[in-house]
Amino acid sequence: MALVSTFEVLLKPQLPPVKGLENLSRKVIQGYFLTIANVNFFPVTLSLVFTVKFPSDPTNPTALPKNFDDFLEAVDISGVNIISNSSLVPEKVPQNNKARLTFTIPENGTSLLLLQPDITKASVTSGANFEARGYVEIFLSSLSGSDSATLLVTPEHRGTFFKDITSNNPDKVSLDQIAYALPVSNGGVFKLSNQ
Repeated sequence: MALVSTFEVLLKPQLPPVKGLENLSRKVIQGYFLTIANVNFFPVTLSLVFTVKFPSDPTNPTALPKNFDDFLEAVDISGVNIISNSSLVPEKVPQNNKARLTFTIPENGTSLLLLQPDITKASVTSGANFEARGYVEIFLSSLSGSDSATLLVTPEHRGTFFKDITSNNPDKVSLDQIAYALPVSNGGVFKLSNQ
């Protein structure tokens, strides 16, 4: 097991509601992107464990996420995004706010994982009140082709700012994007063992 990074997943107004700044503020949807390269000559089966502290503010009962069902996860290993497939559904452990995602990366293959608010749900998009922070751990499964493996891991946040996502006028949509890398130990080279 190794700690990968922290993460922050958002769907929120860019600025707090301040009189006079309404025209400056947009909403932001921010996802956590994790690229994992298997630099070995055998397939590697990994488990990622996400630990999240869910909102518990009694003055804001509509704050999301309430549980892991409010997230959307996708894994792209072969150039095709697999979104919320039954084999990729997190293992929900509500008492300790953890979810597990297990998948296999072929030899010398690279995967991309995305974790973001589930924007397919009206309850998530209508209030734009989604904020989750946590950390990610990575484990080498005993189903891998070896008892140890070396991986190159690159986490980052990517965000999209928008004013009115439903408008047909591009000037009113006001899209903009930001991406920034997250710090990792050992320069992102992880040597894992299941012993």
